[in-house]
Amino acid sequence: MLKIDYLVSGGIITNYKCTSKCRHCCYSSSPKWPDDYMTSTMADEIFSILRSLGCCHVHIGGGEPLLKPDKILDILNTARKNNIVIEYIETNSSWYRDERSTNAILKELKDYGVNTLLISIDPFHNEYVPFWKVKALIKACSKTGMNIFPWLMEFWDDIDAMDDKKIHSLDEYKQLFGNDYLLQLQKKYGLNLKGRALKTYKPMMKKQPFEQILRESIPCKLLSGIYHFHVDLYGNFIPQSCPGFSIPLKELANKADPVKYRIFNSLESEGIRGFAELATKEYGYRPKKEYAGRCDLCYDMRSYLVLELGLNLPDLKPVNHYKYV
Repeated sequence: MLKIDYLVSGGIITNYKCTSKCRHCCYSSSPKWPDDYMTSTMADEIFSILRSLGCCHVHIGGGEPLLKPDKILDILNTARKNNIVIEYIETNSSWYRDERSTNAILKELKDYGVNTLLISIDPFHNEYVPFWKVKALIKACSKTGMNIFPWLMEFWDDIDAMDDKKIHSLDEYKQLFGNDYLLQLQKKYGLNLKGRALKTYKPMMKKQPFEQILRESIPCKLLSGIYHFHVDLYGNFIPQSCPGFSIPLKELANKADPVKYRIFNSLESEGIRGFAELATKEYGYRPKKEYAGRCDLCYDMRSYLVLELGLNLPDLKPVNHYKYV
């Protein structure tokens, strides 16, 4: 059976919709996603289960969770009722409008127990969010006593070399800092090359023959990541560093059926070879000669099942993850 017995710390995805469509986003967030947001009822279920599994600290991310400040207060209130500590809220600063309204939002967040914002500082976000908003939000945090977790300060000087009133493409950064700038970004950032990040970096990655990937197959152990898992607004558990997979957290806490979640189980128990056999023999997947590693192969097979065949598979959710990559 597929089961989780213990979790330490992870994240809550309140929404997938975002003002940006960043090229490094492993969750494939974008403005095209539905306007769905986690309900307080779902949050209560999630927080209750997390407590029962030993997890009492989470962060909040998206999408952009502060697109709906009123909705996030309901989540924060529910977290407090369940004795869940919110470590920080992630934000891209796009929601900043003016000092007065921003200060009011920050003060409300503090009243509900939030003491830290993780503020995205990188060229990927700068393609969509002008840097003046980031600077203004940091200033507002200082004024209201909100701590900041800048992610990442290593990029500050690069972004600050541009006009902070405008957004800037990665091509502009390459023109200023060299053609290998995109590779430098990956190394500095420590990117999780899944979702849209895989699509961005795949052309630069070393290729492996299909047969070699299968020979080197080992169980993926998707349920072993107890420190950086996520649970989304639909109640689905997303394995550490592997978006596009999902099983309801409440099922995993009470033994999920491996037959129902065959794809997930094939990777968990056998690795990429097990999934490849399932995809080729039962779903007619035709492998290419080579891939940018096992994760590329895995993602290609999943995309084939969801987008080309249009299958409604319980462990490959949400569908929009594949649609908007």
